[in-house]
Amino acid sequence: MINGKILKNSWEYFCNSSSLVPKIGCELEFFLLGASADEVLNFIAELQQKNWQVEKERGATQIEIKTDFTADLEALCIELEEKKTFIKNLAAEKNLIASFAAQPFLDDCGSALQFNISLHDSDDKNVFATDEKILQNSINSLLGFTNQMLIFFAPRKEDYLRFSRELNRKIFQKGKFPAPVNLSFGNNNRTCAIRIKKTESGKRLEYRIACADANPWLCISALLLALSKKSNEEFMPTFGNAFEEKFQLKNLCQSLEEAEDEFRKDENFIRDFLDPRLHKNV
Repeated sequence: MINGKILKNSWEYFCNSSSLVPKIGCELEFFLLGASADEVLNFIAELQQKNWQVEKERGATQIEIKTDFTADLEALCIELEEKKTFIKNLAAEKNLIASFAAQPFLDDCGSALQFNISLHDSDDKNVFATDEKILQNSINSLLGFTNQMLIFFAPRKEDYLRFSRELNRKIFQKGKFPAPVNLSFGNNNRTCAIRIKKTESGKRLEYRIACADANPWLCISALLLALSKKSNEEFMPTFGNAFEEKFQLKNLCQSLEEAEDEFRKDENFIRDFLDPRLHKNV
């Protein structure tokens, strides 16, 4: 399986550059189209009976599923694929549609595949809890290479509507969670591309960019490669709404064509591992 080979190669590349072990947990959002409020709650209850971590999200008929944190990234990708297939089939049985589109509505939340990331030492301790330099370097690397690997996080032309500044400003004004629009991070700041979240084990990085229709194998492979390299860019934390123009932050690519141009740049080392033809959710 080509996805598995790409992930294995990316994992080995990371391991050759670091003695730390990455652990990742995911949050995957989708809309249950055509469902009433009661049908959404019943759908959630049915998934919870399978011992899934499921909850209602801010979108009108939006649902979120969560995975446990794990260092077995291949198993994580398989789990996400299997759960996605199960959700689609269950919805079809109920004459509903489970939509993993990035921005199915212009007046409601987008749907993301969020990656919660931490790095652990040989004693399985989360180094983000004690080493601010490693934490900052990880943020710099993830943000610094984001546009060059964005085709994997937003694989379809229509996905880029989710990164619209004006659309997200309106969504935020309605009290709903916006998607990121620029290269930013902040402490527990949901308007940023990376949200630093405090946990019982210390801190984790919530990478909020990937769309729900993205291929998890390629996304995680790209994240591993980014974390293996030190970025030349230094990012400062954002306090307040990151999509406000006063912060003058660098935007995410606003189209698939722009993202493809970023991917093809000569200095993009990720091209050595991830074939541009694979971004179509293979």
